[in-house]
Amino acid sequence: MNSRAFPIALVIIIALAIIAGCSQDENTEPPKPPADRLVVYSPHPLSILKPLLTQFEGETNIAVEVVRGGSGELMDRLEAEKDAPVCDVLFGGMLSTVSDRNYLFEEYVCQNDEAMQPDFRHAATGVTLFSDLPAVLMVNPDKYQGPPIKGYEDLLRPELKGHIAMGDPGKSSAAYAHLVSMLYAMGKGNPEAGWDYVEAFCAQIKGTLISSSTEVYKSVINTGPMIVSLTFEEAAAKYVSEGSPVNLIYPREGLVSDQDGIFIIKGTQKHEQAQKLLNFLTGPGAQRQLSEQLYRRPVRLDLPISPLSPLPPKEKLPLIRQDNSLVSASRQTWIERFHALCKKYHTEE
Repeated sequence: MNSRAFPIALVIIIALAIIAGCSQDENTEPPKPPADRLVVYSPHPLSILKPLLTQFEGETNIAVEVVRGGSGELMDRLEAEKDAPVCDVLFGGMLSTVSDRNYLFEEYVCQNDEAMQPDFRHAATGVTLFSDLPAVLMVNPDKYQGPPIKGYEDLLRPELKGHIAMGDPGKSSAAYAHLVSMLYAMGKGNPEAGWDYVEAFCAQIKGTLISSSTEVYKSVINTGPMIVSLTFEEAAAKYVSEGSPVNLIYPREGLVSDQDGIFIIKGTQKHEQAQKLLNFLTGPGAQRQLSEQLYRRPVRLDLPISPLSPLPPKEKLPLIRQDNSLVSASRQTWIERFHALCKKYHTEE
């Protein structure tokens, strides 16, 4: 584990152990048998990881060691480690981000597969899915008194130049989901026709990308200059529910809703433990917690959106049906093209 990842993982290990009621010296890692420890890579925030993995540890007595990073970063790491895998499970990763490297994952059909919505079953996707994440805009109305922002076209207003927070689609699943949304929505179903809009958008953000997905949405809440962030629904819904000064906007031109998965790494020696984690996370308990407490859309047929959730029914969203095979096959080309446009407008400043 590299010097950057190890302290993060250690903090999470200790936090999970404390929450689970373990009594250990605060300066030492709790001794747990290596055979019962899963190494999990994840781009998810701690607000998702802690409650779910703590419950899993308590129910199974399987320890979890977490290494966090951006989706692109973690996929590159898995690629580098494929001949001697360190990770057992990738918990989180949008199909649009990971499906071009499915050879890194083992084939497994979870025991809850038949309870899934049809579009989220193994037969439809070839993987195990965990949640459904629409790409949304988060706007701070306290920082902006102009006409309401309702979609992507509104982001090109002159007064918003330099005040839009966008992540790097090469590192962030949310950023790539928004790039795909822009191409399809502003190209009216033809991604190639959407590049004129994307170029105007790159000029609008001055070619500047935010390296941390967390900072993308936090930058709109804090006192900085960002008025709008392009993020996933979960982050925006959480802030809305907590009373923060933000509005959650579903772009009226259309948006994609990406499928978030859980993947067993090919070559792991922890098959049984890894399968238990996938079955737990797709089970009714974890999925209900997603809907009622964690601002995410569950993927089970028997768990519609909770009345306690601030999320609108999915059928009311202006969803775009993307070509998953095209989105996956074009990922690297589209990211490089987007980066080139950002570089073009960044150097003009």
